[in-house]
Amino acid sequence: METLSNNQKPGDDAENAGSFTFKRVPHVMILPDGSKPDTLGSGTISSLLGVGGMSNVYEIWNPQLEMKRAVKLLHPNYSKESKERFETEIKITAKLDHPNIVEIHAVGEWNGLPYIEMEKIEGVTLEKLLSDRGGLPFEVCTSIGIMMSRALRYAHSHQYTLYGETYRGIIHRDLKPNNIMVTDEGNVKLMDFGIARPIDASIHTTDSTSVMGTMQYLSPELLEGKTPDIRTDIYSLGAILYEVVTGIKAFTESNISKLMLCKIRNEYKPLDSFKLKIPPRLKRLIRKCLNREREKRPPDAAAMLAELTRIHKALTPQTPEAVMQAFVGTGGEKMVVGIKRQIPVWPIAAGLAAMIFIAGAVLIYRSVNKSRRAAPAVVAVKTARPPVIAQAGPELKKPAPGKPLEKSARPARPVSQAAINKTTEPLRKTDVTIIDELKNRFGTQDALELFVKEIKLGKFDEASKVFGYIPADAQQSKTALIYKMRMFEGLGDKTNLEQMMLTQAVDDAEFYLEKAKYYYGAGNSEKCLDFLDACAKSRGEFLDAAALRQDVLYYKALCYSKEFDSHPSRATMKNALDSWFEVKLLLRDSAAHPYFKKAESEMQRIGDKAKDIKG
Repeated sequence: METLSNNQKPGDDAENAGSFTFKRVPHVMILPDGSKPDTLGSGTISSLLGVGGMSNVYEIWNPQLEMKRAVKLLHPNYSKESKERFETEIKITAKLDHPNIVEIHAVGEWNGLPYIEMEKIEGVTLEKLLSDRGGLPFEVCTSIGIMMSRALRYAHSHQYTLYGETYRGIIHRDLKPNNIMVTDEGNVKLMDFGIARPIDASIHTTDSTSVMGTMQYLSPELLEGKTPDIRTDIYSLGAILYEVVTGIKAFTESNISKLMLCKIRNEYKPLDSFKLKIPPRLKRLIRKCLNREREKRPPDAAAMLAELTRIHKALTPQTPEAVMQAFVGTGGEKMVVGIKRQIPVWPIAAGLAAMIFIAGAVLIYRSVNKSRRAAPAVVAVKTARPPVIAQAGPELKKPAPGKPLEKSARPARPVSQAAINKTTEPLRKTDVTIIDELKNRFGTQDALELFVKEIKLGKFDEASKVFGYIPADAQQSKTALIYKMRMFEGLGDKTNLEQMMLTQAVDDAEFYLEKAKYYYGAGNSEKCLDFLDACAKSRGEFLDAAALRQDVLYYKALCYSKEFDSHPSRATMKNALDSWFEVKLLLRDSAAHPYFKKAESEMQRIGDKAKDIKG
């Protein structure tokens, strides 16, 4: 069921401003505002606790148990992806049973909208605690870190069944202060597994081409599109501990583009720059967690827990629970941590350089005079070594930045020089057929294998002659269809390629990408985005994943640019600029790549055009 939220009108896009879609929604549903005792879950609504981007959280009263509970209810203007994520959160969280993870009591539906009923935690989020109190005492920092490490150690090693498959380990992927509750009794609990995923598999309902999570706490590998692992959560925990110690975020930049660059470059204010006597081991641990290279972070939550426990015991004899209970039971003013005054470096550096230069000149002068005094009557003449002149030869060039914009970059397998020489020889005019000659050349009788070899070597004309020798059943295999598609593309045969796009169905990321390109060329951005989404969620058996992601992001950005040009607004401008920034970020080391250049020109063009947008 798809509905509209209160501020949408029929015909408006159903998605929020952050994700572009052409889908429309048919009717309206208004969520409870918390002022009336409407029935929800096992009780009646007593208040509205919070409103998020994907769901509302209500407090309910269960009269049979005489206790309060919390219910998380999905918004009615959900997208298919957000509903799948919510359902996955239900399945994952319900399987977890740990004192430092929020407890799930029941799941169900309210007017067709799914909900999760969970324990009502009396306390505040860590985000609220930091906002009220600023930087927290070091033993409080280690106490929070210990309890979160316990939760992560359990989640990262927990075995469970999801969608009929057995997995071991869950990555949270969205650790942040707002997802950590500090109870009135001093317990610390992790919640909101909305974008969690199994460690050893990619779950359809949680993967997406867009970056998910909260940017300030997101690990660099997620920004770069790499597969997350348990060290992704370790990085986020390090960012949280940094904030708990200092009272400010490690990455404070509010501009999304600049923030992403800071994350990629790992540029944050060093802990040594604060007017705090941070325990050296705690300082080293936080720095290690925030390392850009995940191989240099603590290997797992168990290692984090062990080190935090050692640091904690050096600070206080009390248990983490006792420290937290005492802390939440006391008030206190907000602590604002000052920054050490930095001494200008360049005058010192200039002075040192001058001193080194003078000392070197004096040493050289003394050395020359000493050698002259040692041999006054003999003048030793040494022949100077002639300068080395580079021999003329082939100029070394950087690899070409990629194929034209409409082509996918397909990495070819290395081919021996002998094979190249053989392949480039013209077909001999003998009585043997072309297929027989190719069989002799490549040493195989398999026509499909010969067809694939010819395509990989760019021999599209010869490949088209070989295709007829492939058995009929093999012609319908995934391998044959993918390479047949490449053949039509290589030959520039738009008619047959179009016919294939309209009549064939191949469950492969490369095929979905080609269909997306076809529909983009045909002016159908809605279909293009649908197939880009299918491409991102599928596996390409014959094309490198990096090349696929590159093209997916590029064509997605093209669609958003087209939508902005058709309907200029702040929302469509943001979608387009964010998408082109993703392309630039992916190709940041390949500024000569045509996609990178296109991203730069489009961002400039959209920015100029957006100056005329009002409101």
